[in-house]
Amino acid sequence: MSNNDNISAHSKCIEDLPEEILLRIFRFILPYNDYIAIRLVCRQWERLWRDTKQWRLENFSSQISLSTLPVSIHWQLLDPPTKFNLTPRFSHSTCYVASKRKLYVFGGSRDMSTTLNDFWHLDLSTRSWERILPTGQYPPPKCSSTFVDDENGNLILFGGRSMIYTDDIHMREQLHHELHSYSLENNTWNLHVSLNEPGPIAEHSASIAIVNNQKLMVVFGGLVGAVNQQAVLQLTDDLWQWTNIETNTWSMVQVNGLRPEPRKGHSQFTLNADQILIVGGSSLTRVCRDVWLFSFQTNQWTQITVNNQHPNDFAPSNEDLPHIPFCLVASSQLLITFGRWKRHPTENELRTYSEYDFSHCDSKSREQFFAPPSSSSDDSDEPARCTNVCRRPFLPPMKTKYSLLELSTGLQMYRLDLSKIFSSTPCVTWLPSKCTTVFGSPTRSSRYYSLNCARSELILFGGIEKRKLHLQKPSSENDHRSQSISGTLAFITISNVSL
Repeated sequence: MSNNDNISAHSKCIEDLPEEILLRIFRFILPYNDYIAIRLVCRQWERLWRDTKQWRLENFSSQISLSTLPVSIHWQLLDPPTKFNLTPRFSHSTCYVASKRKLYVFGGSRDMSTTLNDFWHLDLSTRSWERILPTGQYPPPKCSSTFVDDENGNLILFGGRSMIYTDDIHMREQLHHELHSYSLENNTWNLHVSLNEPGPIAEHSASIAIVNNQKLMVVFGGLVGAVNQQAVLQLTDDLWQWTNIETNTWSMVQVNGLRPEPRKGHSQFTLNADQILIVGGSSLTRVCRDVWLFSFQTNQWTQITVNNQHPNDFAPSNEDLPHIPFCLVASSQLLITFGRWKRHPTENELRTYSEYDFSHCDSKSREQFFAPPSSSSDDSDEPARCTNVCRRPFLPPMKTKYSLLELSTGLQMYRLDLSKIFSSTPCVTWLPSKCTTVFGSPTRSSRYYSLNCARSELILFGGIEKRKLHLQKPSSENDHRSQSISGTLAFITISNVSL
């Protein structure tokens, strides 16, 4: 027997591996283009791909919806690419297109006086940015616009605001009423003009709903002004619907009964195809912590009861809530958002989490490391968890130490449970928020960031950090010493799902 025959007799290839090993390998693959390549290899790999896809989805849904145990999440932060001029921004518009496996980003603010109109997409398969240079009627620079997928091959950009100079030194805010569509197939922008449009509007909300078997874009609330831009800006509680790019027809929905307070900066989601949910935002007098559901079958708003056992811990603060977006995780029936940690870490937390990184432990490891919580509050179970951790010196040590500033300015996950919103007694519930979600999070994206849900992962991009200055007088929104614009891109997934 020749040497070549000996080598071929003892050589192994990946197909010879046990299925358990293949499944383990597949779990480390991003669930986008690589998944398509896997399923085309052979029938066995296609079956394992289906098992991996189902495992990833179920694991993400179950872990993120845990109501008592700490949510074990993993942050992967990517800095802006150096070879592209991707400007750090906030109040930008994003839209995730599942069929393209890409996140599209338009415009936003570079600072308090400068808005952008550059157009980018993030390829989630390669985690790489690319600037889009389309043809057609390009939108003007603006921020605070809505950007939705009409599910017919077009992205709809509506409204927004920018700052314009009235003379050499003075500026004023300008609202936009334009509606543009971007064709994914033709790579072109198109402007759609209608006589009965809502008018200049910004900080509104929009989503796609099915009304009378027709897909419509539904717009609610926001900051409105006159076309001539001379009237005083005011908030609205109007509900509008827009047909499509072919008919281009706007109409105001006639609402029966009560309606939400006029607001801006809120989030809107479509549930069961023909009902929309709004949450968050602010009115002229208060932070809006109420939740409303609108049904197109009855044309009525219903205020939903909000349950929160510990208002100081389980929900974002009044300072953050008007300026942060929510994201719907449909598989878990949850709304997710991120806000700053509302309390300073204890000495045990600082000592423990500076030495060990628990965010990369899977759920079984966490059960070994942590004692079961005695209650739903962070403070009650913290001593027990820290005591157990200190008894286990074999935990993986961290190279990076967490500082007090990083922890106090990091992002905490907040979860609003929607599972009982269609029950006989409709309600939503803020689930317990554990302090462990803050570790590894970005420290400069606490407001006006974008948050999207892709395939078993959340994507957070941009934002602005409003730091607190210990001065005798409070800092204003235009005080650049207390602000930091972020271009950080963050992927959030469950810790035992590799990125």
